[in-house]
Amino acid sequence: MKKSLIALLVIGAAAAGGVYYANTLAEDAIKQQFEQANQSYRDMAELGDAPEISMAYTDISANVLTSSYSISGMSFSLGEMGTVATIDLIQAKGLKPQSLSDKGSATVTGIKAAPALLQMLPPNTSAYLQSLALHGEYNYAYNDNGELMFTQQTRINDEFAFNYSFSFAQMQQLWQFAREISALPPEQQQALVTDETYISNILEKLATGAVKDGVITIENNGFIERTLAMTAEMGQTPDFATAQGIALANIATIEQIPAEMKQSLSDFISKPEKLTLSFGFAEPLQFAKVQSGELAEHMVSPEAMIKFASVKLHAN
Repeated sequence: MKKSLIALLVIGAAAAGGVYYANTLAEDAIKQQFEQANQSYRDMAELGDAPEISMAYTDISANVLTSSYSISGMSFSLGEMGTVATIDLIQAKGLKPQSLSDKGSATVTGIKAAPALLQMLPPNTSAYLQSLALHGEYNYAYNDNGELMFTQQTRINDEFAFNYSFSFAQMQQLWQFAREISALPPEQQQALVTDETYISNILEKLATGAVKDGVITIENNGFIERTLAMTAEMGQTPDFATAQGIALANIATIEQIPAEMKQSLSDFISKPEKLTLSFGFAEPLQFAKVQSGELAEHMVSPEAMIKFASVKLHAN
């Protein structure tokens, strides 16, 4: 019994040590990518092709069992200006070195402008930007049937949010191309990106895909009002009430927009809380047909495009 227990403890310790070693290798790989990126920026700066940019971080952690990674205390520096922006935390899940997972997500918390950048701005603008923090969450999922979904949620404090969700079909060729690129070492990936054929290859694969539907949402919780109050105080824009009146008058004069969409826009401007735009096609819309001009009959007017894409707009 004692021998069995000792054997289990030895196996458990070996497994834990193996995981720790794998996590350390993954963390070192991320650190190496930072070094390579910074060296690339230094090389471009020496050639005069770009300003001197550098990235730094406080800590990097990895968990290979869950394919999750985090980078905390990131900062971006620009030449003699020093740090111009910071990020509190970046967390990613589903990412694997030199491979492309069929499902992944990333969360970015606390993107802020640094004092070195803010001190160059007028006091009102500096104080306003200092109060803002940007947060984002990104997700993607690919299925073997060629369906691909992207979602993004971007927030400014708790005052404003911009979200979208798009679904695509027939994306097998583009996804296979992305897998092949991801399998290459970082140096080869960087060289490939600068190759003239890289973009043309992406566009060629993308043309075989199609878009199914999508939803875009704006949520406002005082951000628009606060922003216009700041810019109006500086004399750059009218105050909020005046801007509302101008926008409502302009919408009323646009003849190409259907009456229901006009009403939704007017409702949002009068009470800017939430605006949702959705679209969808009876059959997935192939990018190749858009590129070739086969859909010209559906593009002759805004009304025709709205009907073809089943565009809907809802407010509040």
